[in-house]
Formats: sequence, structure tokens, C-alpha cells
Amino acid sequence: MPIKCAIIGYGYWGRNVAKAIVQCSNFELITIYDEEHNALNEAHKSYDFSPYPSYEAILSDTQIQAVFIITPPHTHFSLAKRALESAKHTFVEKPLTTNSAQAQILYDVADSKNVRLYCDHIFLHSPAINYLKEHIASFGEIVYINARRINLGLFQSNVDVIWDLAIHDLSIIDYLVGLHIKEVSTFATTYLCYPNDALANINMKLENGIIITLNLSWLSPIKVREMIIGGSKKTAIYDETKHNKITLFNTGVVIKDEFDKTSLYQKMVEYKLSKEIIPKLPKTMALDNSIAHFSEYILNQDCIEKSKCDKEHILRVIKAIEMIQEARIAPPH
Repeated sequence: MPIKCAIIGYGYWGRNVAKAIVQCSNFELITIYDEEHNALNEAHKSYDFSPYPSYEAILSDTQIQAVFIITPPHTHFSLAKRALESAKHTFVEKPLTTNSAQAQILYDVADSKNVRLYCDHIFLHSPAINYLKEHIASFGEIVYINARRINLGLFQSNVDVIWDLAIHDLSIIDYLVGLHIKEVSTFATTYLCYPNDALANINMKLENGIIITLNLSWLSPIKVREMIIGGSKKTAIYDETKHNKITLFNTGVVIKDEFDKTSLYQKMVEYKLSKEIIPKLPKTMALDNSIAHFSEYILNQDCIEKSKCDKEHILRVIKAIEMIQEARIAPPH
């Protein structure tokens, strides 16, 4: 029997989640709830569902087994805690919370009620990221990861650009190489009268020696979603905005104590002329994969033990953001 579920929040991303749910045979969408009447009217144009008068009414309905919380980040803790206490399997849009202590509380409640708590770090379900995970050993020693996630963005009133954008790259980095931070420095700044940071540059060194640089902005005139992974044998460029999302270069980062001009020139030419490889990737959508993974997380004990978005991963990413924000260098006045 399909898992009967409800969507809480029908904004931009809630609409995408609804489409993915109805395409997943393991779920049956019972209702959509949003406090905005216009949003509910839009939902009724696309889906046939029974409206509920309140969130509490949904939680008290024992036929509903799972809820999808697709609401602003500052609401996640309260909504998820109430859902878990009502013994509902709970899917939460990233971030799970903006506080690691609250995140731990949610996992404790989920364990006490024997239900599944799942935070959607969506790119862990991307075919491109899965390809990188499967082939990362062939890159040799990873030397650096450089990521740019910039756009002329919607300024968030409840989170800053780090919580909005960096969480994606940090989740990818943790999945690929582990996110154990040794050193971090952060420059972040607001824009005009907006209260939250709109631009940030983050430099990190991991305990395994990998150098990480993140460039984040809501102020860019173009949208960039690019990550460069430099290894001693291979280098990869992952670009989420392109049709061919991964380009591999057979030449990696060459590290020598000394260079003479001739050998340095040769290495530069060798790198420039190295062969590009564009792997063929499955055409599945990351969100569809994530929704399907959540259903398996509920139904399959083996999946519980192997979940990509397990508690340790989610908590590591949240704690990394807390470290990044604690390392924020105030801009000069």
C-alpha cells in the first residue's frame, strides 16, 4: 500500500515536491496545506485533494503517515517536532534547522517515536554527484575544491546567503571527501538595508589537507553553480546549469618542490591541451530520486542503514555552517 502523505507549504519548491510525489508509486498524496489561500487555490488547479482546516488536523489524522515540510527555514524545527511527536515520518526541505542543538532534538524525537526523519540535501541524489562519488578515487589525492554558487537572488528574510546557498556545496563536499574542518575564515557582508548577509567568501582547510573555497552571492547578474575538484591525477568541473554537467580532465594538479622554466612551461601546455572527457549520466531528476529515497527510507530497513542523508551527515553540515559563521570576519566600516 502506498504511504499516505501531506505537503505542508505550496510555494515555489512545494510545487516541485508535489509533482515528484505524485510520480512516486510509493506515495499517495492526501492533502496539501498552506496558510495562504492563493497558494491553496493554485494547488487545487493541479491536484484533487481534501483540504484540512489546520496543520493540527493533519497531524491528528491517523491515515496520514508522512508529512513533507516545505516551508521557510525558521519554521522547520517547530513543524517537524510536532509532526514527529504525532508519529509521522517527516521530510524536511533543507536546512533541517538552523541550529545543531535543535537538529539533535528532532532526531531524538524521531527515535523515540520510531519514525523516520529525513532532510533533503538534494544534490546527493543528483546523477552527476553520484558519478563523482563513484569515481573520486581515480582523481588521486584531492588537493582543492573550489565552488561558486552565485545569482541575482531572492533576498531571504529568515536566513543569510550562507544558510541559503553554502549548505548545498557543504553537503556535496561531505558526501565526496568528508567535511571535517581544521581551519576556517569567513568574509560576509550585507547589502544596503537588508538585515542578512548577501555575499560571502569562505576559505577552509580540512583535516585531510584539502583546501576549500566557497564563493556565495545574491548579488550576481548571472547564475553560476560550479564546482571544481582538483586531484593529483584528474580534475573535474561540475556545472549544474549545463546540459553536460561534468567535464573531466586527465591532467591533475602537478606538485613539485622546484620548477625550471622549461618544465613549468611544458606542464602548463600539457594541462591546457589535456583531453576532456564528458561522461554520460542518467537523465533522472535529483528531486525525484530524493523522494523515492525517502520512501525506501521508510519502507526498507537496509536503506535506513545506508541512507546518504543520515543523521551524522546532516549534523556535520549544520555544525560546519555554525563554524563558518563563528569565523565571520566583520567588514571594515
